[in-house]
Amino acid sequence: MRRAEFALAARSFIGTPFHHQGRLPGVGLDCAGVVVCAAARCGLVIADSPGYGRIPSQGLLEQAVMDHCDRVGLHDIETGDIILFKFLREPQHLAVYDNGMLIHAYSSVGKVIENALDATWRSRLVACYRLRGSE
Repeated sequence: MRRAEFALAARSFIGTPFHHQGRLPGVGLDCAGVVVCAAARCGLVIADSPGYGRIPSQGLLEQAVMDHCDRVGLHDIETGDIILFKFLREPQHLAVYDNGMLIHAYSSVGKVIENALDATWRSRLVACYRLRGSE
């Protein structure tokens, strides 16, 4: 799987309504759903972890990402990488990176959106990851 294809698959979900634990592009996705469904469109199966709360806790989201990805530095981030963010105490949000932009299902907006990785988002950034098996 190429990272550019992964980002393109994620971008195809823009406008899909936000739905907690959603895994149906065009119907409803959450931030993890964007990653899981984009990977599936690229032929990569990611073990999904259903049953998580609206605010993942106890490191569950970070562990799920680390099960399928390798950590990369912010300065090494490339199109198709996954960024982990926190708003409160623990990491709780994922986005797909593409040329300075973030593609993610954002509950505050109510749908899958694309926006810049600006200073506000950088202040929330916890770690960057690259899917294993991506080029």
